[in-house]
Amino acid sequence: MKIDWGALGIVIVVSISASVLFMILLASSIRLLSAAKVRTNQGGSGTVMLSTGYALLALAAFLVLFCIYLIVPQFH
Repeated sequence: MKIDWGALGIVIVVSISASVLFMILLASSIRLLSAAKVRTNQGGSGTVMLSTGYALLALAAFLVLFCIYLIVPQFH
C-alpha cells in the first residue's frame, strides 16, 4: 500500500483552512450580533450590524453544509 502524501497534505491544508474560516465567521457574527444588541439597548439603531451578523452566521452554516456535502459520497 502506498500513501499519496501530496493528497494528504492537501486534505490537511483544506481542513485547517475551513476550520479557521468557520471560526472567524462564527466569532465575527457573534460579535456583531452582540454589538447590535448593545447599540439597540442604548437607543441607537443596530440594523446594519444585525443584518451583517446574521449574514455571517448564514455563511458559517453554508460552510458546514458544504463540508458535509464534500464528505458524504451519496450526495455527489
